[in-house]
Order: sequence, then structure tokens, then C-alpha cells
Amino acid sequence: MKSKVQNVLRECPFCGGVTKRIISSYKQTVMFVCEKCGADVCFYGAEHEPKATQAWNRRNKKLQ
Repeated sequence: MKSKVQNVLRECPFCGGVTKRIISSYKQTVMFVCEKCGADVCFYGAEHEPKATQAWNRRNKKLQ
């Protein structure tokens, strides 16, 4: 059974802004871009779904 991609993205960990998911034209990798501060992130080893969104939504519980 394949896992579903999460539709909900957590806020930007840098500024708390809204984040959008972008599929790049280069190798179809997934990037996350903050609409407020402009931070962009792509995870090495988790460049494709569903791993990319899981990596983005993961946070250290001690820092929350």
C-alpha cells in the first residue's frame, strides 16, 4: 500500500510564514518556498514525494 502525500504543510521554521510546495523542472525534485521570507529548501535523500513533505513537516519537539 502506497502512502499518501500530506496536503498540509507546516509553517516556515524560520519566520512562521506560509510555505508552498514547488516541483522543479530539474529532475522533478520537490522544493519548499516560504512566501514571507523567501527561504527555499530541498532535502538531500528526500527529493521526491512522499519523503519530501514528511521531511518538511518534521520538527524537533524540544524546539516547539
